[in-house]
Amino acid sequence: MTKQKKTKKQLKPVSIIAIVVCSCIVLYFGISIAKEFSEYGKNKAELTNAESLYESQVSENEDLDKAVKEGDKDAIVEKYAREKGYVKPDEHVYVDITPGA
Repeated sequence: MTKQKKTKKQLKPVSIIAIVVCSCIVLYFGISIAKEFSEYGKNKAELTNAESLYESQVSENEDLDKAVKEGDKDAIVEKYAREKGYVKPDEHVYVDITPGA
């Protein structure tokens, strides 16, 4: 009887280098895709925020336009003056300073 030798197939250095290069390329693209998805989520949230700000500004502009057309300019001036902290003469302003209010 003859003995058959079992030989293991060894990889050539060129094959090893090709595997390493392909692995690096796949890893690079995987990281790039993950980064793009992350930026997409951030941009989508920023877009949603900008759209809501736009809608609120459009609504406020419509209210102001309506007030101007109706001749209610004094109400507009009073509203913005109160937002800045101004009060009318002989008017008393009370501020609630209780904790948790």
